[in-house]
Amino acid sequence: MKTVILGAGALGTIFAAHLAEAGHEVAVVAREPRASLLRRDGLRVRGLRELTVQVPVHTDASVADDAELVINALKTQQNPDVLPAIRPRKGAVAFSLQNGVYKDAELEAVFGREGVLGASAMISGEVDADGAARFTLNEMLLVGEMGGGISERSARIAKLLQDAGINTTASPDIRGVEWSKYALFVPMFCLALLTRQPSWRFLADPHGAESMATLAREMVRLAAAEGVALHREGSISAAALADGELARGVALAQAWGERMKANAPGHKVSALQDLEKGRSTEVDAIVGHAVRRARTLGLQLPMLESCWPLCSAVSALGAALTPTLSQKEKV
Repeated sequence: MKTVILGAGALGTIFAAHLAEAGHEVAVVAREPRASLLRRDGLRVRGLRELTVQVPVHTDASVADDAELVINALKTQQNPDVLPAIRPRKGAVAFSLQNGVYKDAELEAVFGREGVLGASAMISGEVDADGAARFTLNEMLLVGEMGGGISERSARIAKLLQDAGINTTASPDIRGVEWSKYALFVPMFCLALLTRQPSWRFLADPHGAESMATLAREMVRLAAAEGVALHREGSISAAALADGELARGVALAQAWGERMKANAPGHKVSALQDLEKGRSTEVDAIVGHAVRRARTLGLQLPMLESCWPLCSAVSALGAALTPTLSQKEKV
């Protein structure tokens, strides 16, 4: 299956390298100077797997016009600059590894609703200083039809990726999966940006835990208004945080924070990682989309409404808010 991957950050590199190593025809779209680096050194993956492969690297997204499968591994804020250049072939299918749920609507504007699969990635990586992608988590990629059920093509694409080494399965309720992740990610996104702390710190803090539980309750209300039944799989979920009295959700958030302190003390939400590197964040597609949908549906979500402008301001200021090395050393 001829595949084009949009974006050559950590996930784009990891997916492209695995597919190429498995013998598939793969090309990637990247910006300079990363495009030149990848042409020179190849796609390099380390961590869970060690790979170095050469694939065609392009800077023009129109190379995806002839692809059978397009995987969007861009940051969401890059979508408007990249996706409109694509004129997909008949029968092409696309899915996005991005955070949030608005990503699917942006793909549908190019590929049509029938050409888009939903996807939710519990796959992680980061780009090392030398340009290699460090593969750190290969838990699960879920893909599925937006209308529900498991189709022949979703099962085929899941098998293609599974056979290449990316843990993947087809989901019969991908919309519920995506929204379940989104409902938990929005509170994490807001608190990470506003506190600029590793995840365990704001979760274990009583005020941080209360904010987390309150935002989760608002996101559960939004999901219900959208007609989505949230899932409860995993160690924590927005649905669990929203159950019963607020105090129960606060206790659950704090307990989650203590587990993260013990098991993943260095974990930082991707938005905070972007902020610390002086990059723009996905605040509009993540928090902004939730606020706009709530307004459209006539929902009053006061904490989310307050967080959006604050997170937007922090994101706009970017690296100016990140402590310098000398400041960090004084703390």
